[in-house]
Amino acid sequence: MLRGREGDLVEVAGSGRLFLAELGGGRAATVVEELEVANGGVEAYLYQAVPKGGRMDLVVEKATEVGVTGIVPLLTERGIVSPREGKVGRWRRVAEAAARQSLGLSVPEVAEPVAFEAAVREAGEGGVLLHNAPDLRDVEDVVEPGVRLFVGPEGGWGEAELELAERAGLAVAGLGPRRLRSETAGIVAVCRARAVLERRARVRGGV
Repeated sequence: MLRGREGDLVEVAGSGRLFLAELGGGRAATVVEELEVANGGVEAYLYQAVPKGGRMDLVVEKATEVGVTGIVPLLTERGIVSPREGKVGRWRRVAEAAARQSLGLSVPEVAEPVAFEAAVREAGEGGVLLHNAPDLRDVEDVVEPGVRLFVGPEGGWGEAELELAERAGLAVAGLGPRRLRSETAGIVAVCRARAVLERRARVRGGV
């Protein structure tokens, strides 16, 4: 992050609000005015199968930067990663740092890992299962405010998981013809869902 000098104006996020502040001497800053935040109420949650290596750090960081509301690490049938103790604390620290860097108005909650079956029951008809089967609707066509986006592991969803999602009322959608890595799919899904939800919010608000 660039270091400011005394008298510089900077944007500061805190308590769900955004302010313009003037830097003083030392570490002091004086609030000049509160800034209007467009589409601050848009919510989108990511239910992400934990990828191997350190790639969940990347998912948490980038999903936070683009405005995810919350992240739920998923334990899935074909997932090969079971998070070790201490991982969730690390992901929460990553989310906090990314929110500061991107002037996020709040830090997304990173939940404890959840089994797929329990997560699907929680999401219900607000959930969207991302899949790479042919002839699926685009994610933009099915998302609603507060959407729960489900992204599977590299090995894809198991048949039992697909059936369970269908019974729970989740919509099934795709991200286009390319086969994306699990961590890429999670970040792209949040970007695309938020973009369409923000656009709808602007239209409703007459902007």
